[in-house]
Amino acid sequence: HFPGAPDHGTFWRNLMSATDSVTEVPPSRWDKDRFWRPDPQPGTTVSKWGGFLDAIEDFDPEHFRIDPAGAAHVDPLVRQVLETGVECLADAGLTPEEVAGRRVGVFAGARAANFGAHVAAAGPHSISGIAQNFIAAQLSHHLDLRGPSVVVDTACSSALVAVHMAAAGLRTGECDLAFATGVDILLDEVPFVGMSGAGALSPTGRCHTFDERADGIVLGEGAGTLLLKRLSDAVRDGDRIYAVIEGSAVNNDGRTMGITTPNPRAQREVIEAALADAGVSPAQLGYVEAHGTGTMIGDPMELKALTEAFRARTDEVGFCGVGSVKTNIGHTLSAAGMAGLIKVVLSVHHAQLPPTLHCATLNRRFRFEDSPLFPVREPRGFTGRDGTRRAAVSSFGFGGTNAHMVVR
Repeated sequence: HFPGAPDHGTFWRNLMSATDSVTEVPPSRWDKDRFWRPDPQPGTTVSKWGGFLDAIEDFDPEHFRIDPAGAAHVDPLVRQVLETGVECLADAGLTPEEVAGRRVGVFAGARAANFGAHVAAAGPHSISGIAQNFIAAQLSHHLDLRGPSVVVDTACSSALVAVHMAAAGLRTGECDLAFATGVDILLDEVPFVGMSGAGALSPTGRCHTFDERADGIVLGEGAGTLLLKRLSDAVRDGDRIYAVIEGSAVNNDGRTMGITTPNPRAQREVIEAALADAGVSPAQLGYVEAHGTGTMIGDPMELKALTEAFRARTDEVGFCGVGSVKTNIGHTLSAAGMAGLIKVVLSVHHAQLPPTLHCATLNRRFRFEDSPLFPVREPRGFTGRDGTRRAAVSSFGFGGTNAHMVVR
């Protein structure tokens, strides 16, 4: 569930058709006329744009064995994970009866949102509807799953870290199947006002990743869920396999000039560690889905870290595409890594690379002509290097937790 896309088929069509799903804030969320000001002022926001899901208030509680009387107290984050979880299970060709009672994990990348502030009065269902751990626990409860049920909060890298942890659980045998999910919802003006006050938001409402016009983040929301399985088990069982996760790594920036200041050296190290875990050279990558938030300084810093990681193994120029789904749907915060990973999985599956939008004039702070990377600015075929379609995904957290993953 991403802006403009209630399913992965629509999401893929939107990506390939260069659809920008960022809109003005729906009136059901908050009053943009009250909070939006084009000039920065305390308590207001310079942005009235974002990537939003339709009808987040719609929910079928009885399908999930939730008392309808208490459904209004169930956080939309929980609802989205339940819905994408059962849709993912069906897409995998499995029934709830086939996973019930089994060692199936749920690893959810999510933050504690402020839904509690919107609940009129506490009731018997309030705790289980709002507390952060229930973002994962409700899916485990609904499907009777007996594997680990974990919520991961590393800010913007939460979802990709959750996938990394799910894969680790499969490798150790702690679970035989694993749901990995990422979710975030923009309920009200609070994140807009806060990030506007920090000077982080784009006042134009467009994410210009790698572009000279880059002027800040565009906020978005969404939910995405993957079902993971050991490759040998999936082949044995005749499953449809969209893609294979070859390796991944997670680290932290450590001490920097400020706790939210990125560390290019740490970014390079996590990229190198993921490639080593996958047992591949950067010369074997055909595409990288960048964190790519659309900032004038952050994007070139990320591209430099990628280039340095590649340069340690290859001198080739202009062979690996790079892009960012944030130009289509905004920065989906805790779900950002999942949006990028699902884009990569679908690119590998369909053998095509979607374009990155709003990238007309390249940022002069980075020289693509000297880099192994080139921006993917129009749809193109994805044949891969040496006949293997292989791509990577980066996701960097606001508190310094970085994740990188290699997929074929």
